[in-house]
Formats: sequence, structure tokens, C-alpha cells
Amino acid sequence: MQRELPTVPVLRSLRTGTSLYFPASSRQQPRAYTVFHRRLLPALYTDPLDEYRALTEGVVLWDIGTEIPLEVSGPAALTFLDHAVTRDLTRCPVGECRYVFVTDQHGGIVNDPVVVRLEEHRFWLMPSDSDLLLWLRALAAAWQADVTIRPVDTAPIQIRGPRAREVIRALTGDTVADLPYYRFAWTRIGSFEVLVTRTGFSGELGYELMPLDGSRTGPDFWETVLAAGRPFGIRVAAPSQIRRIEAGIFSYGVDMTLETTPLELTGYEWMVNFRKPRFVGRDSLERIRHEGPRCKVVGITIDGDPPPEFWDGLLVEPLPVSLPGASEPVGRVTSACLSPALGRIVGFARLPATFATPGSEIVVQSSTGPRAGRVVPTPFVDPEKRRVKS
Repeated sequence: MQRELPTVPVLRSLRTGTSLYFPASSRQQPRAYTVFHRRLLPALYTDPLDEYRALTEGVVLWDIGTEIPLEVSGPAALTFLDHAVTRDLTRCPVGECRYVFVTDQHGGIVNDPVVVRLEEHRFWLMPSDSDLLLWLRALAAAWQADVTIRPVDTAPIQIRGPRAREVIRALTGDTVADLPYYRFAWTRIGSFEVLVTRTGFSGELGYELMPLDGSRTGPDFWETVLAAGRPFGIRVAAPSQIRRIEAGIFSYGVDMTLETTPLELTGYEWMVNFRKPRFVGRDSLERIRHEGPRCKVVGITIDGDPPPEFWDGLLVEPLPVSLPGASEPVGRVTSACLSPALGRIVGFARLPATFATPGSEIVVQSSTGPRAGRVVPTPFVDPEKRRVKS
């Protein structure tokens, strides 16, 4: 049973912008939008299962021009960023990328960007949906750091799926198409200079493309990429929540927030490098590591057929989780979907650490009544990440 789509149109204003590709991607008639960085992001064109199959069996084009990369540059850029994130950026050479956590003084996650080291003292950050620009500028002001922090004039798109490499090869040639995972290259596509990275948010082979002078690209760049992809069956689609859940990818604002620490994210604890003598939140995270986190965000499976709220992988509100034989909730489900690859409901839940070990039984309160479930390891599909690293 599918969840009913909203029928009230989104009211646009100066406070709700759009991607530079909006005129082009809107011609595909999205059925629903969400908001990302205060801009409208296409969230569905056909139906979630159809778009999932297009992603996992062919190749798709995503309009993610609502993502606004940030540039950090200047003599103190490396020192500044290394103190702002939990990983050791001094070990990231020019030409590579890193997924990092930016934490506050309490260890809460401010953002989880991908960092691209373009030059010795020049970085781009691809942020999730929180105001990383203001946070970094506040840190720079407090530390009187000799850095410049600014939004980049670009509009990213992603090409993803098992045939993505063929599309990139048609656009740029072999060198860019054969980029290793979490590497990048500069290239030209038509009249545009473009940064291409082997990064993304899907668990599938893919590339993120960021043309310079984004304000003049818009539909022209979109149509250039779309035309190159047509011989390979490219489809315009929205980022697949189903596939990112299968891949064990947590979403900021959904599965983690400012109230979540990296040590609560099962499988991501290693991203806090306590060998570093300084970074924001280190003392708080050291204390949490010593005491043990009170909560964990874990993978779960839920028994039975999927109720409507699991249709697209996005929950309107968290679902209460209790223990067998108890009525009081102890946690909540933050994401869940019916996995086409597994034929069962999988998702993430925030639970007390004492109940978060694999095999622990839980009860999820769904719209169709209580459902039995259990804690399981993640990722649910392709745990070796062979698809995305292929």
C-alpha cells in the first residue's frame, strides 16, 4: 500500500529557493519536493521502487543543486579544518576526499560533510542540511584564523548506478571515468570546467559533478549531461532513501542531529580520532568514550508486511520502540523501508545502549499496530561496499 502524496503545492518565496537546474529538472514533473538548505529538492518523480530499480539496474541523474559546497582557503586552512573535525585531515593528501564529522563543544554533530582537498591550503566541503557556513565562520572569528570561508559558485549533480561509468566516459574520457573511490579530478564538459568526485549518498557506483560558474550553468549543463546519458538509458530520479538505508547510510536531520554524538552511530565510531590532541568536542567525546554512550543508533529489521509509512523510506515522525512485554517506549525508529533486495523491512532506531546489541528484540509501534523486530548489523546490503567501490 502506497503512502498518499501531498496535494498542497509548496509555496515558494525568497526564503525558499530552488536549484539552478530547477527549470530543467521540473520538466520531468516531480510528484513531490522536500527542502534541503532552504531550497526545493526533488524527492520523487515516479514511485520509490521504480526509481530504486533505475538506480540499481541502470543509471540515474540527480538534481542535488540545492547542496551548496563551501570553500575554506588561506594559510591556516589545514590547521583550522583539522581542529574543526574529528578525523585527522593532515593524513588527507591533495587529490583525495574524506567523510568527516564536525562536532560542537559537547560532541554533538553539527554536520557530516565530505571534505575535498583541492590544494595544500584549499578545501571544498560538501555539507549536509545544517548551517555549516555560519558554524565555521564563528569558529574562524573566535580563533582569529587566517582563512577565507565562502560558498562555492557551483551547482552539483550526481550520476549514479551500474552504468554511471559509461556516461562519465562518454562525457570526459577514461581518466575521469576510472577515478578511484573518494578521489577527484578536474575536467571539461562542453564549455564548462567541472570538478568530478567519486563520492555520494547511494551505496551505488557514482560521481558528483560540480561545474564552476554555477550561476551561468543551470539548464545548459543539465541538458549536456542528460544528452550524453541517453544512449545508456539514463533516467532523471530523486535520491533514493531506500537504497541509502540498505547501504547503512545515516541521514543528518533524520538519524542524527546536533543531539547525537559520533560515538552513538554504530559503525562510525572509528571516525573520532582520539590520537589528535585537539579538536572541538574532544574532551566531551573522551568522557563519553570512557563512560560509554547512553544511546546508540543501530540497524533493525521489522517483521511483517510494510505499513504505508515505510513506502518511500521517509518517516513523517519517529515511531516508538518498546521492549517485548513492556508498554513504555525506550527508543524510536528514525528511518525504515521495505528492502527490495532483502524482501523485508529494514531501518535504523535510536535505543538505549543496553538494548542496542545485535539480536536484541524490540517492538515497533506502526500505523497498523505493534510489530516485532530486532537489532541487526549494518549495512544491510553489500556490506563490503563492492558496488560503490567498483
